[in-house]
Amino acid sequence: MALLEVENCSLSFGGLKAVSQVSLALDPGQLVGLIGPNGAGKTTVFNLITGVYAPNSGDIRVAGRSVAGLAPFRINRCGIARTFQGIRLFPNMSAFDNVLVGYNHRGDQGLLGSVAGTLGAKTAHDRVERECLRLLDMVGLAAQRDALAKSLPYGSQRRLEIARALATHPKLLLLDEPAAGTNPQEKVELMEKIRWLRDDLGLGILIIEHDMKLIMEVCERITVLDHGETIAVGRPAEIQKNPKVIEAYLGEIVPAVG
Repeated sequence: MALLEVENCSLSFGGLKAVSQVSLALDPGQLVGLIGPNGAGKTTVFNLITGVYAPNSGDIRVAGRSVAGLAPFRINRCGIARTFQGIRLFPNMSAFDNVLVGYNHRGDQGLLGSVAGTLGAKTAHDRVERECLRLLDMVGLAAQRDALAKSLPYGSQRRLEIARALATHPKLLLLDEPAAGTNPQEKVELMEKIRWLRDDLGLGILIIEHDMKLIMEVCERITVLDHGETIAVGRPAEIQKNPKVIEAYLGEIVPAVG
């Protein structure tokens, strides 16, 4: 069974059709790219998947269950987490507390127990703290646990967003332009981290990115949108040579990955 199925989804804003009959699928542990020119509808597709918008038509299923039109927090509890094109951290909170926010909805200790300071509450608190620190370490930010999010370099803020998303224990991670604003070394580290998330954690990953080197090197399959419609689906080598994609987006053939 596919982890994610987007089936013939369309969404209009007034007379503007943002996406039209878009379909894509992603299996557990698969890494799929979603690319296209600015305004092609990529982030709108993410917003449909995560419940920001409900499709006018079509369906979205997670592990066979329809989630189209559910509230974002309910879709998150089905196993989907995301980062955003524009970073949406809590700037005046520490790196640790930003991750804790992501973990919060999974707390299994009731308010009364927490207030009473029971042993169960203490045990739960210690477990959550260890988990948050583990996630910070996973993205290379353990030493900055107490730093305010707004004080971190841009690339570190991107990684903190990923750690916060991972705190919800997703099965599918949606990354919206994770390399935006990063330097070449940070992009190399990001590629390695994305592969690690897929290979070691077994996450399905759907990624929007304009950095074609990153997309072509990490993705197994790529869907290309233009003006809200799918114009190509295939492996990186196929997408690089697709005339419609070259005309609409790439402009030239991207050198093949060795």
